[in-house]
Amino acid sequence: MNEPLTLDFSKLTDQFSTVQLHTLFKKREVAKKNFKQKIELGEIGFSKLPYQKNLSELKKVAKKISQTCDTLLVIGIGGSSLGAKAALHALKNSKTPKIYFLENPNPDTLNHLLETIDLKKTAINVISKSGSTLETLSIFFIIFEKLKNTISPKELKERVIVTTEPKENFLNTIAKEYSLPLFPIPFNVGGRYSVLSPVGLFPMLVAGISIDDLLEGAQWVDQHNHDAYFYGTLAYGAHRLLKKPLTVLFPYDERLSTLGDWFCQLWAESLAKSDSSGPTPLKAIGTQDQHSLLQLFLQGPQDKWYTLITLEKHEHHLNIPNSPILKNFSYLKNIPLENILKAEEKATEKSLTEFENPFCRISLPELSAYTLGALFYHFELATAISGFLYEINPFDQPAVENGKKWAIEFLQNKQVR
Repeated sequence: MNEPLTLDFSKLTDQFSTVQLHTLFKKREVAKKNFKQKIELGEIGFSKLPYQKNLSELKKVAKKISQTCDTLLVIGIGGSSLGAKAALHALKNSKTPKIYFLENPNPDTLNHLLETIDLKKTAINVISKSGSTLETLSIFFIIFEKLKNTISPKELKERVIVTTEPKENFLNTIAKEYSLPLFPIPFNVGGRYSVLSPVGLFPMLVAGISIDDLLEGAQWVDQHNHDAYFYGTLAYGAHRLLKKPLTVLFPYDERLSTLGDWFCQLWAESLAKSDSSGPTPLKAIGTQDQHSLLQLFLQGPQDKWYTLITLEKHEHHLNIPNSPILKNFSYLKNIPLENILKAEEKATEKSLTEFENPFCRISLPELSAYTLGALFYHFELATAISGFLYEINPFDQPAVENGKKWAIEFLQNKQVR
């Protein structure tokens, strides 16, 4: 297949001196060596996911859900939901079943949803790598009990899908007790790197997304990884050498908005481990944020660099009609609507250049499972190499674990009213 994405770094590399670039490339080679050693030792597993083969059972269970249910509830949080949610936002069509992501233990939101759906035609996919995520289990307990009292035991065995690590934990115990389908998350794949595992693949399959194309896009990036390594290296350099601690992901397609949320978690949780290794990710959407955030970007603090994502071809075409109502806007007659989007993106590039803001551009030939798989893997690979450049572990999240501990302690000691 053709290239799923191309990158233009010219407006980013021109911010560095020749000496700075040489220093970055030298450091990158050490980081790549350390990264590959970790992969060979089996400590890092996400790089193997594009090549997984044993997906027949996953496809079989997903097909049955899509044929027999009107609704799939995906219960997870953070890395257990954002990847699939981003894929469905980008690619989902209007066919059933309808898929909802339940992440926040908000009783008002959950009650409204339960009043909306028909539990007799509902399936759930509960996802937690540890099998003990508090927010996820609290929602699961409520829905599982309601479902158990609504459908038959035989249907329950087909309608509740568990995704967790293949070890003794609460969700594994429940899956065995009720004979539920169980799909493993590899031990060496962290939640925020798990979109190409059953965590992301199962909801995508139910939605009718081609996971074969998705994985093929990721394979392409893995086999042509220069740009991903280059991106991660320049990101590190923009922070450390150009003193740009904020990075803005700026796709010119609102269907990639949730991809921005996924990226923000991946970047922040992987790289923020100290004062010197904590680049802050932000999300903006073109063109709408040209009317909200661009003023800040251009004339505010010069502490940011930008990644614009553009689409070369759209599936649908709408032309502005040649109508008398145009009057002073006659230059728009018969113009395809996507040309307006492209002109606005080029205007942002021009403005960023004039105000000396560094940026790079990722161009997608189209928005498809193939190109989305490439995007997912590109950012995962870039984030990992950035972590090795910062000389930190981009695969843990110790501060987050501290917050989880306190939440459980408050609940156990009845300190929440």
